[in-house]
Amino acid sequence: MKIIVVDDEPVIADTLVNILNGEGYNAISTSNGRSAIEWSEKFQPDVVVSDVIMPGLSGVDTAKAILKQLPNCRIILFSGQAASVDLVARAREEGYSFEVLAKPVDPDVLLNKISGPEGA
Repeated sequence: MKIIVVDDEPVIADTLVNILNGEGYNAISTSNGRSAIEWSEKFQPDVVVSDVIMPGLSGVDTAKAILKQLPNCRIILFSGQAASVDLVARAREEGYSFEVLAKPVDPDVLLNKISGPEGA
């Protein structure tokens, strides 16, 4: 399974990628939404795990753009900021349904989410 992790804090993205790769996934990281969209075209991920609040393109807008290219890609968003609730709610009103995890992301919770019913 191919996974892209997006976070403007590279240490978080790289840590999650190391955990995912250690569990046998093929994961890469990027630090912004534009790069994630470009990588999605090339890498064709099965799952994108993204922070919601990032400079430039938000994780929600990034996810929408990736879904236009890859409608079957699974999106898992994470955030520790209250502002992300509004972004995710607005996306739901537009017909998008994203899975959301609290930040800091617990690696076991992330792995369970990825390998759970929708990821199996």
